[in-house]
Amino acid sequence: MSKKSSILTQLISGFSLIIIAIVAVTIFWSYRSSSEAVQSRSNQYLLESVKQLQGKMDAILLDHDRLSSTIMLSPVIQNNLKDVAGNRRPRTDGREINHFIDQHTRSINYDVQLKLFSLYDRQVYSNTSSLKVLWEREQEIHSAYWYPAIGENRGKMVWFGADVWQNGNIPVLMGARQIINYDDLQPLGTLFLVLPVAVIDNAVNQFQLGPHEKIQISDSFNTIVYSTDPKDIGMYMDSGMVEKFSSGKAQVIQQKVASRNMFISYAHSAYNQWSVYAYIDAKEAVKDLNTIRRNILLIGLFGIAAALLFTFFFSWTLSRPIRILAFKLNKVERGTTLPLLKRTMNKEMDILYSSYNSMLQNLDHTIADLADKRISEKQAQIVALKAQFRPHFLYNTLNTIYWSLAGKRLREEAQMVLALSDLLRYSIDRGSEFVTVEEDLQQLDRFIYLQKLRYEEKLRVELTVIPEVRLCQIMKLTLQPLIENAITHGLEPAVRDYWLIRVLVYSEGSSLVITVEDNGEGMTGERMIEALSTENNSPVNLLHTGIGLSNLHNRIKLIYGQEYGLKLSESELGGLLVRVTVPLQYDQDHKGGST
Repeated sequence: MSKKSSILTQLISGFSLIIIAIVAVTIFWSYRSSSEAVQSRSNQYLLESVKQLQGKMDAILLDHDRLSSTIMLSPVIQNNLKDVAGNRRPRTDGREINHFIDQHTRSINYDVQLKLFSLYDRQVYSNTSSLKVLWEREQEIHSAYWYPAIGENRGKMVWFGADVWQNGNIPVLMGARQIINYDDLQPLGTLFLVLPVAVIDNAVNQFQLGPHEKIQISDSFNTIVYSTDPKDIGMYMDSGMVEKFSSGKAQVIQQKVASRNMFISYAHSAYNQWSVYAYIDAKEAVKDLNTIRRNILLIGLFGIAAALLFTFFFSWTLSRPIRILAFKLNKVERGTTLPLLKRTMNKEMDILYSSYNSMLQNLDHTIADLADKRISEKQAQIVALKAQFRPHFLYNTLNTIYWSLAGKRLREEAQMVLALSDLLRYSIDRGSEFVTVEEDLQQLDRFIYLQKLRYEEKLRVELTVIPEVRLCQIMKLTLQPLIENAITHGLEPAVRDYWLIRVLVYSEGSSLVITVEDNGEGMTGERMIEALSTENNSPVNLLHTGIGLSNLHNRIKLIYGQEYGLKLSESELGGLLVRVTVPLQYDQDHKGGST
């Protein structure tokens, strides 16, 4: 006969399972409902905070918008710009106009610059400010990506991020609008308003940001104009992030950013089409939820312990008379009876104590299993930012020399300095690594111009470019190193009456081909192989531009594939012929186009 458990064991087991299940379900639903409420409240708070920040930013920009509108529509400005547009002598002196603008911007307690350009660059007016835009004529900004939006807005303000000069190149908030003649609604010029990014700091201070949290503000061109992480300013917003909020609806999403769970709160401005992104650490945002979870867990544990104790007492009181009766019936069956009063509870108490101790052990295991797990966080290492030298001082110095020479009517010397400045700017300035053939040809023209000033009539360059490839995309600084290599290593060592370089740019099937040949001393077959070897990439063998033939050859292979690159052969002119082959690619805006 199998051993059966006692009724006390059955009662304790049954009631314990029921109570534990009820308490567990209660804890689960309480935590779930509380977490949803807390998370909803946290998301609402984040969303409202971002909306308030967006509203404060709009209010700041609207105040300056109204100020610029007041100045633009004032009779003094309107009459002067009408006179300039009509080739008449302005009725008000330019210094008085500048003073007029100073008076209207004097009430602003931070440094701003307000600048007015008349049509055709005939006149420029500006207030006194340490912020200086990097251009002095309207014609200089016609190629800027944000310039078309000014005309499309027909007098309304366009806000975007830009750089100005103030003891160095700094990011600012810039607004621009057409100055409209209020008589015939025709454009009279352009107004620019420059604000320091610090004007947003006060609005951002409402956020108590942690070390890994930040706020970003992007303009209508998806350029980051403000960030609590300064290195983000001037960069483009991540395209994936822009796509997630493409509807423009204010919302909060949860997403992993740099392996961290973040709440990203978003708001969009209908006034200036700017967007605000707030990145908040998910753990920090729901820290109240962690407290609630801990409290619910503690209450549940205490409830389970209390319920089990009650179960033990209830089961014992319920089973005691049954056990006494069963023990008594057992004695009767054996033919002996004992008075109930003479019966003690020692054995039953021993059983109860043993069961109780067993349950206590199980309870200890349960408590141990339900104990809070320690959550360790690994701190992300802060990567030191490498300072990048920007050669604006060099550019400004060259420009100063240029104007000094131009003022002294030293035209040729001034043009040399200007060409050198443009050459350096193209070579050093950061930007896209790909340009059109036309842009690289302009750089080549500057280089050839400077070389001809050195070698005069001895250097001859024949340049032939098929019009259809001028808008084709190539790597930046592809042509100049080829010509420089021909001069430095081919022509200078050769004794000739004149030096000739012949350049041909054309298309061949789906490839763009560039050939450069000279009448220099040429190369032997071994030298040709050595010139394109990867071992030739040491600094000693690089050209003056820092880009040797082997370097250019390997860059092309890495970017376009192994079937492209440079080939060297003997030229019919007597020197070296360099043939460069890259894919025939066009920018999306000019795909299939030609000049």
